[in-house]
Formats: sequence, structure tokens, C-alpha cells
Amino acid sequence: MENRYKLASVLMSASLVMAACGGADENPDSADVDEVVEENEEFTSTEESAEESTEESTEESTEESTEESSGQSSGSTGDTIAPEDINHDAEEAVDAASENFDGELVEVELDDEDNQWIYKVDMESESEEYEVKLSVDDLSVVEEQTESDDDFDTDEHFSYGDAVPAEEAVQTAMDETNGELEGWTLDRDDGQLQYEVDMKNGDNGDSDVTINAENGEIVETDD
Repeated sequence: MENRYKLASVLMSASLVMAACGGADENPDSADVDEVVEENEEFTSTEESAEESTEESTEESTEESTEESSGQSSGSTGDTIAPEDINHDAEEAVDAASENFDGELVEVELDDEDNQWIYKVDMESESEEYEVKLSVDDLSVVEEQTESDDDFDTDEHFSYGDAVPAEEAVQTAMDETNGELEGWTLDRDDGQLQYEVDMKNGDNGDSDVTINAENGEIVETDD
């Protein structure tokens, strides 16, 4: 619509010029008018091409942004993790924690906190308890705290070497449920060292697989 106004304006200007020159030449050369119209059409065509190019560029940028966003969300649901995406195993996490605190192991956990996958290692000595959260990517310390402890319970202590590797327990749970890993915990329960492996089974809900950590056998599965 704006281009039509521009064309009308140009034609009107051309008519006024011709009228002004009418006294000198009653039959103005129509080629002059055609030249003005042609120039305006070329300008209009160029402007339309530029607008179309801008629209196409905007559409392509929007499509690329949508595709990138979709790609980020399609790779992971955020609450599950594939074993191959864990760069360091649980034993390395326990060793890293032991370098920072001299005590007995009480619990090891793999969990997702604030969209970050971490190992949480709990330890205690006769006077203190220690908790550290380590990134599964590089074992960097995400958070750690030490508190006074007067409840030194030897029945809760264990050595990670007494358990089958967490990676083996996870594979057992995955084979049992055909689900995705949501996390796991290793500790003593009524004197029994065991893994509690949380699995996501798609539309079938979640499952908790309890595994005897000393022999790797399934104790029970709760759907």
C-alpha cells in the first residue's frame, strides 16, 4: 500500500511538471513520464526484494532457534542419565572425598540436584561428620560441609571395596526393568549393605530395585 502511494505521488509530480511546461510544449514527451514510472517501479521492486529477504532471514533464524531448543530438550529428560554420560565412576568419587576427610564411609549416592548430576558422599569420624557433593563430569566439589558429630555408629560404616561396583548394580537394574536411571544410593540397611536403584520406566512409572551390594543379586523390585 505504501508503495502505491509513492507511485501516485511520483505520477502527480510528473503531471505538475508537465502542466508547468505546457505553455512551452503542449505535447510533452511521454517518454519522460515513462522514465519516471520505470525508475519508481525499479525502486519498488528493489524495496520489495529487500523486505522479502529480511522476512526470509527472520524465518530462518526463528526455525534454527526452535531446532536448537528442540535438540537440547530431546537429548535428555533432565531427571534420568545414561551410564555412558557419567565421566567418573563411584569409586573415584569415594577416593576424592577420602582425600578431603579422614573418616569412615556411611553413604554414597548418585543424584540430580538443580539440573546437575552429582555424587554425594557421606563420611564420619569420632568427632565430625562430612558431606561432599562432587560433579560427575570432573569430580569438582559442588558443595561440602563438616559438622560436629557425637553419634559415631560403627554399624553404618562400610568400605566401598566391600560392594560390587555401582556401575554393575545399575546395569542389573536396567536389565531387570528395561528403564532409565534416575539415581542410586549405597548404604547399610539393617546391617545389610545394599543399593537402592531408582529407575524410570516410561509410561509404566518408576521402579525401585534393591540389590544386595555384596553379591550383586536383586533383593526386590518395587513398582
